[in-house]
Amino acid sequence: MNTKRDHLAGCLMIDTMGLRVENVPNLKLPKAFARVSDDPHTVDDYGWAKGNLRSESGKHMSMRVRTIKASSQLLVEGSNSMQYLDHNIVSSGDAVMTAFSMLDAVRRQHRLHLDSVFRPREFMQGRDIETTRIDVAVPLRIPGDLRLGAVINALAFAGLRANVATSIYPNESVYFDQHSQLETLKAYDKAVEMKQSRRALELPSTQNAVDLMSFASSTLRFEGVFRLKQLKRLFGNTPVMPSMLPPHVMAEMFSRLLSKYELHGGLRRLLSQADLWKIRSPYRTTVALWQAGTDVRSIFNGNEGLLRSHHRVIKRDYGINVLAPSPVTLNHHVELGEILRIENFVPVPAAIRADPALFYQRDMVEEFKAHCRANGFHGISAMYVDPYENTSNLLASTH
Repeated sequence: MNTKRDHLAGCLMIDTMGLRVENVPNLKLPKAFARVSDDPHTVDDYGWAKGNLRSESGKHMSMRVRTIKASSQLLVEGSNSMQYLDHNIVSSGDAVMTAFSMLDAVRRQHRLHLDSVFRPREFMQGRDIETTRIDVAVPLRIPGDLRLGAVINALAFAGLRANVATSIYPNESVYFDQHSQLETLKAYDKAVEMKQSRRALELPSTQNAVDLMSFASSTLRFEGVFRLKQLKRLFGNTPVMPSMLPPHVMAEMFSRLLSKYELHGGLRRLLSQADLWKIRSPYRTTVALWQAGTDVRSIFNGNEGLLRSHHRVIKRDYGINVLAPSPVTLNHHVELGEILRIENFVPVPAAIRADPALFYQRDMVEEFKAHCRANGFHGISAMYVDPYENTSNLLASTH
């Protein structure tokens, strides 16, 4: 029994998922979607088509849908929680349920032409679907005397010290290996992200909704992004079906990703003298004055062109945004090793998880039984088998 892994498994959520389904012939996207050909004019005999799927309420574009005519492939990527509830503050960690619900959302908006009546049953058990991407989100509770922005910036500087490709939006978010084709780790303030959204969030006027916003503003959201190439590496170059991604396997994936980066030890919120010397001149002076609280615009005497040049180079090469607020007010010691302990990751509160207006889930056993009844399946063909059986060592066996 792996107590830490099991704890993490109970905390994780699936933020975004990408799916590929083979043998979906004659699938035509609705006219509201783009139909594109090589010329590139719109034509009837198009080779591929793509578009955005509207959420159930019609208020958001929650998922991207693409079809490839030559290979009869259906590609879907997006947020299942956004599709059904118009928010992705919290979401389920059940990959089978999430994948099926995403495909069901596509079916709701236009007809899927499947080559067998047995295929929906396979989908309900997380089979016959390839996972092309999965973003595993885990909320982290930090000590009450620290601000989320202070931890975000400390993580960024730890990454820079470890020579990791790091991008930072001070006090808001940090990305490690953001442009990797394999895997990415990011940490961000979900409450800040929601405030910056172009569309205001609409939640029920309930105590659970108030608690949900409090949960979002008091936790730091970590996300591990696992792309197709990395998924194949992790699973021995085998197509990864949702049934191969039970929470304990995703917890192991996230734990390995987190430990990959040396984000431990005590460090200060501000760049040290040694860190500053790693920045080449003349950009070093700009960063030093910025983090000391100087208005960078005053440094260049109104020369906006030179300011933009320095900003562009410093952001590109060092991941520092000198046009953002100065971090000088957050100068204190942060023990990342203590903060990033597995036990500090927290699950979605039970009351929020039990609220269908805030947390989306569906009973896949009942879905399976209803499908079998509707299609006249009996006997062994109507027996539901736990899709996550025999997956305890699936990930470990590939290394």
